Amino acid sequence: MQFIQKMLFYMNGRYGMDEFSRVLLIAGLVINLLSNFVGGLIFSVIGIAFIAYAILRVLSKEKAARYKEYRKYIQIKQKTVTFFQRLKNKRAQQKVYKFYTCVSCKQKVRVPKGKGKVKITCPSCHHQFVKKT
Repeated sequence: MQFIQKMLFYMNGRYGMDEFSRVLLIAGLVINLLSNFVGGLIFSVIGIAFIAYAILRVLSKEKAARYKEYRKYIQIKQKTVTFFQRLKNKRAQQKVYKFYTCVSCKQKVRVPKGKGKVKITCPSCHHQFVKKT
């Protein structure tokens, strides 16, 4: 019990563990594990650097700087997740729709498959072109 109280006293005023620190720690452990199989010193050093940076973040008293790093991580994570969601949605839609690009404004236009030749009107510039679906 006394050990827990000492740890709580030591961590008082420190940033603590957040999602970015967890990701860094797990990535460092995975890279170190892979370096054992691959046998590369570079992978070991990179893995240890990730783990060290994660520990530095957890024990840091510079909360504003750590929060700024965390916000940047969240932005990058959100962009990545959005990119893969759009890719997944487009792949699902390719079964039902065919995609064309307007020749005048480069807008992507979605047309149902299996309709034969159709006249497509671009929704943004109203340019018309004929394509087979």
